[in-house]
Amino acid sequence: MGNIVVKVIIFFLRILIKIFGHKYVQKIIVYLFRKHWEYVAHKYKAERSENKKKMLKPKLAWLPIPIINLKYWSKAQRNAGYEATTFVYDYYVINKQEDYDFYIYNKNSNIHLKYNKIKVLLLNFANLFPIIRLLLATNYIIKNYDILHIPFKGGFLGDTIYSEYEAILYKKFGNKIIILPYGGDMYKYSEIIDPVLRHAMLINYPEAAINEQNISAKVSYWARYADCLIPNLAIDGMGRWSILPYNNLCIDLELWQSKTTYSQANGINQAVNIIHTPNHRGVKATEFLTEAIRELKEEGLLINLILLEKKPNDEVRRIMNEEADILAEQFVFNAYAMSGIEGMASGIAVLANLDNPVYTRLFRLYSFLNECPVLSTPHEHIKNNVKILVKNPQLREELGRAGRKYVEKYHSYQTSQYMFGKIYDKIWYEKEVDLMNMFHPLMPNSYNNQSPKIQHPLIENKIPQELLDTLNK
Repeated sequence: MGNIVVKVIIFFLRILIKIFGHKYVQKIIVYLFRKHWEYVAHKYKAERSENKKKMLKPKLAWLPIPIINLKYWSKAQRNAGYEATTFVYDYYVINKQEDYDFYIYNKNSNIHLKYNKIKVLLLNFANLFPIIRLLLATNYIIKNYDILHIPFKGGFLGDTIYSEYEAILYKKFGNKIIILPYGGDMYKYSEIIDPVLRHAMLINYPEAAINEQNISAKVSYWARYADCLIPNLAIDGMGRWSILPYNNLCIDLELWQSKTTYSQANGINQAVNIIHTPNHRGVKATEFLTEAIRELKEEGLLINLILLEKKPNDEVRRIMNEEADILAEQFVFNAYAMSGIEGMASGIAVLANLDNPVYTRLFRLYSFLNECPVLSTPHEHIKNNVKILVKNPQLREELGRAGRKYVEKYHSYQTSQYMFGKIYDKIWYEKEVDLMNMFHPLMPNSYNNQSPKIQHPLIENKIPQELLDTLNK
């Protein structure tokens, strides 16, 4: 009976499309959804208000871009007792299907969104109206989840012509919004302070420059409506933030184990293994790294450069733990990213550019960057810093062990649970919480000062002269 009903509805929809046109019928569908949302929104908003009074934990949704961060953030909160769920379009080749909970477009997945009675309609109407998948996904999420974690692109309506209605919809239902940008959703190239970084971004992502007006509009839109905005280190053109971690990514430290033994290779007695994950070669300045290592090898140093590109995460984890001595992460962008965190979690020394004070000074003063044991390496210092780490295995080990402790302190599930827990206290329960100073190194009650400071030999991520004088060069 159900299949007959579906076939009849599709038959009449096809007739309507032929008579009125696809766009007109789609407008009717969207109009019906909006009328439905206006009719039921007050009910869900009232229920959420009542749940707050009862101090029930909010339900959490993470969407819609399948970056690995969503998996870790949601799992961390799930471990803290929240109902936390990921909703994404599909998954990337480097990930696994089980990394996320629900998919919109992955037809081979057996974990499609649970739309109850209308699930069959969703799958049958998708070819006629792809927007239906997005509308139904949005409908399911706003009704079943309280706090939504999204990028500046927005949720599942973000790439549609109805994106300007999205924040208003969330407000109608009483949902709270946390903005967690991933990079491509927020960079306005004309406002990037460093022209070298701007050029590197143009190498990998030229389409973002063409799309700058749209990106700028979305950043302004969500900066206005977000209940909490966490830009991390991406501050170019950013007029607002609610909290200031240097990097809010977390990692599963049970999954990413630290190496227990360290190679004493020094490039003379044995080759040193350097890994690099060049998924964005322009931004990561891969060509400068390969040239520096070519020159060092010509000078007689034994170095193996391992390029891990489009490798499954499991394989990356194995190589970092079993084979790598050094992770050379990125040399233009002033930051370490997930790859750097994975390297530190694995207990290996990490090289990344942290040199430009325009980007780093803020986080040295008001966040935890000075505890970071990443050796700052802009592209012009790659050869020198690689040479030092290759020839000094004891320094590699010291930085590697400090890196593991640093990740345990600032990028663990525990840290993520603490940070998001405080955010939920403020935006959901409306408690008085000082988010701005959560990671202030001089505040006695900051997260930084609840455990010992990470000890390492670097000063502002550089080797001090007195130590440099004692090293093999």
